Amino acid sequence: MPDINGGILFLEDIGEHPYRIERMLTQLLHAGVLDSQKALVFGQFNGYKLAAHDRGFKFQSVIEWIRSKVNIPVVTNLPFGHVPTKVVLPVGARVSLSVEGRDALLYWGHLH
Repeated sequence: MPDINGGILFLEDIGEHPYRIERMLTQLLHAGVLDSQKALVFGQFNGYKLAAHDRGFKFQSVIEWIRSKVNIPVVTNLPFGHVPTKVVLPVGARVSLSVEGRDALLYWGHLH
């Protein structure tokens, strides 16, 4: 796994049920990956259909749970990945993330 200490971890997927996303995040949490990040940014997690065995467990429940486990900003619904309109992600670049309320600003190409 690449060295991602002090990074901003971007995650998104399609067709994965919320309990599977929670399982993945649990693995990253227990492996210490999430604790070494500066922020966690979620894109869209769609393309799945809740079934009876999900018992109403929704993606928002996963977000609330992970926010209770980490002491870093958790940003949701950033449009990247499997969506028609996307923002550019500066993969591998040094970036800054400013979060104020529901607004988030990601910027790069400047002096920190």
